Formats: sequence, structure tokens, C-alpha cells
Amino acid sequence: MDKDYNPYNISTEDFLKIYLKMLELQDPTEPLDVKDMIQENYQLQQISFLTNLEQTMKTLTQNQMLNYITQSAFLIGKNAVFKTDTIDDVTQQYVLIAPQNYSNVEVSILDSTTGKVVKSYTTNLKEGLNTLDLTNLPAGTYKVQVSYNGQNLNDVILGVESVVNYVSLVGNEPVLGTSAGEKPLRDVVYIST
Repeated sequence: MDKDYNPYNISTEDFLKIYLKMLELQDPTEPLDVKDMIQENYQLQQISFLTNLEQTMKTLTQNQMLNYITQSAFLIGKNAVFKTDTIDDVTQQYVLIAPQNYSNVEVSILDSTTGKVVKSYTTNLKEGLNTLDLTNLPAGTYKVQVSYNGQNLNDVILGVESVVNYVSLVGNEPVLGTSAGEKPLRDVVYIST
């Protein structure tokens, strides 16, 4: 038997050959039921279609991954900002990305374990990137709250800015290597030169 043979991938011509051979070899006292044979062929064609569809989807997924890797390679050497929920390394460059200009906002840096404010300051945010002041902040893990007129600004994004050094694939996901560690491509929120 051919090792590449796929019983679910049968052409109409092959079906007719099999059908004619079965008619030729049938027992005259128990003739073949044409309706059952056609139903079986239909089911085989459906299985073949689904198998081919699955293979096509796998190919598309692989091509999309290759596309992501190719596009990611253009980021090497550029500054990228990666969305994050916490400040994990105070030696890195953290930024706030504002969707519009805000004046006199209150920036509070809280210990992520205790929830206590360890640093607070008032500043103006311009639309786009704004450097986060981490001066005199000891090592630790922190959360950031930004408020304007007493209301939390949930549309201001915390990010860590770093130069992209390399691109790799972890599982099926493109990852960018930076001085701030490996970051998923999906976390990129801003790219500058």
C-alpha cells in the first residue's frame, strides 16, 4: 500500500472506478444500494474538504507567523515602548502615554504589595510619550495611578521603553529582545527612531 495514500481524498473518477468494480463483483442475490454508496462518497468528500481546510488554515497561520517575524525584524535598533502593568526595574526607562494633553495631573507610584503610595508628584502630560520620574525610588515592584481633577485617567498607558536588539519566536509568538528583557510583539504600543 502506498504510504502517501489518503482514503479521504477520493476523486469522482476514482469513486466511479470503485463503484463499477463493486457492481462487477457484487452478489446477484444482494445487489448494491446505490443510495448508500453515494452517501458514503459524499461523507468522504466532506472529510476530504475538512482535512484540506485544516491544512490550508495551518499554512495561513505559518505564513502569518513568518510575516510577523519579518515585520518585527524592521524594529531591530529602534526604540519601542511595551505596555506593562507594573514597574519591575527602576533602572529602566518607564513612560506614560497620554491620548491628549493634560495639565496638573497627579502621578502616584504605589508599592504593588502594600498598595501604599511611595512617591507622588504633579506634572503636565502632553499627548504621546511622557517620561515617568522614578528618581530616588528604591528597587521593588510598583503600580502607577494617574489622576486628573480627582478622577483616575484609565486612558493613560504605562510603558517601558527600550531598544530592540533581536527578534525570536517563542512558541508561535514573535518576541523582541531588549535590555528590559524579552517582550511579546503584541505588547508594543509605540515605536520611535
